[in-house]
Amino acid sequence: MSIFGVVKIVLLGDYATGKTTLKRNFMGLHLDEAYMSTLGVDLASHKHEDEDMEITFQIWDLGGQPEFKELRSKQYAGAEGGLLVFDKSRPETYSNLENWLEELNASLKERVPVLILGNKNDLIDGENNLRIDTEAQRYLNETKDLYPNIELREYYSTCALTGMNVYKAFLNLGRIIIRSKSDELKI
Repeated sequence: MSIFGVVKIVLLGDYATGKTTLKRNFMGLHLDEAYMSTLGVDLASHKHEDEDMEITFQIWDLGGQPEFKELRSKQYAGAEGGLLVFDKSRPETYSNLENWLEELNASLKERVPVLILGNKNDLIDGENNLRIDTEAQRYLNETKDLYPNIELREYYSTCALTGMNVYKAFLNLGRIIIRSKSDELKI
């Protein structure tokens, strides 16, 4: 096994963007029909193991409501990466990406990789999906060097209900973090 370790990642973005459902899908849990918005923070751990890696994800699912901003700033401590989520069916959640990046950047002491996820792909038709994906990729490219403590890496179009690109996004972030730790330790 060439890649192994424990990584702390944060799920951030406006409330009701699907962060918790993304986490549950990644962990192999069923959709909770009675789900209510995360209040504060919800912690979870998930171990992924395959032929070339073993990673334990410590997932900090942060409540996206404005009243939790102060609490979130404390939860970012020690984060080694993040998944910034917006809801493709709610344009205001995309417009708020900059606010989330500023909040995260101000709370970090070291540079961490962040992936942007455009979630709820199933709620948008194909043409609009393509337009949103193109715009989000352009946004990532234009802002990737603006935040000294954030390394914007990739954009994924996801669907937490079907699992589209969910595992891929989490695992890629885990690989990026573990490789960066290995480089720092000269392993």
